[in-house]
Amino acid sequence: MNSQSRHEGSLVITGIETTPFHELPYRTSGARQPQRCRLSFHRAFANGIPPGIRSLVFVSDLQGREIGGANRLLGEVVADELNTLVETGQTPRPDAIFVCGDRYDYPDCHKRGGSGPVDAVFEAFTKAALRVVGVLGNHDELTDPQRLSNAVDLLDGDVVEDVYGLTVGGVSGIVGDPHRSQRRSAESFLQVTESVTDKKPDILLLHQGPTDPSRPDRRGDHDLELSLRSGFEGLTVFGHTRWEEPWLIPMGEGQVLNVDGRVVVVVPNQDTGEQEQDERSSKA
Repeated sequence: MNSQSRHEGSLVITGIETTPFHELPYRTSGARQPQRCRLSFHRAFANGIPPGIRSLVFVSDLQGREIGGANRLLGEVVADELNTLVETGQTPRPDAIFVCGDRYDYPDCHKRGGSGPVDAVFEAFTKAALRVVGVLGNHDELTDPQRLSNAVDLLDGDVVEDVYGLTVGGVSGIVGDPHRSQRRSAESFLQVTESVTDKKPDILLLHQGPTDPSRPDRRGDHDLELSLRSGFEGLTVFGHTRWEEPWLIPMGEGQVLNVDGRVVVVVPNQDTGEQEQDERSSKA
């Protein structure tokens, strides 16, 4: 289990089980032909989760299709899988699912880097949790954003303040040519991100994340890393480029968590939950 700690009184992930408690087979586009892969589900533990929340789910880069069946996008299958895991007692019901972008793959998985509509993934997640909060990746499109469920908050420079007591901000897309879909100039991307972090959300959702200054192979945006290091105390969750262990590292007064190609189920730290229960009992 990897663990990090931060100051008390905020959402802090205290540990992650790097051995998955569940895996889901799927297929995805490869360099020359479709590949078969396994999506891993991991438990994590946190302090500062508001009372009453059973679990929070973080996902990113679900670029794939189900094996057999109706050839649905991987995200749709993940929603069904979460419901099954809840029904069989393997994980608590998610109160919110946080999505960090890139959920599309071609129906025949013939080529990497395809872009297309992911409306169905958002709709599927609303059947697994009462709230869905997300950002778009550089390969995500929406057929009709106005028809998204009221349970979905799609963020791009926005902050939503009522996610079961948590404040959540988000910025869609990546640094790149502004004339291309879901891309901003480096200056604009940083400006929009800092307009969100200035509001001090508990959670910041991004598609493109920061670099890891201690590991140059763990790619991201260097300017974003400097900004988070000097000015944000919350939890930043992102995907876009895959990090191997550790996925959770401290960054300044905050934490950053890479969930590229994985599902992370965060539950209240057991010791904290027992302490809160004792405090409520003593006041009764």
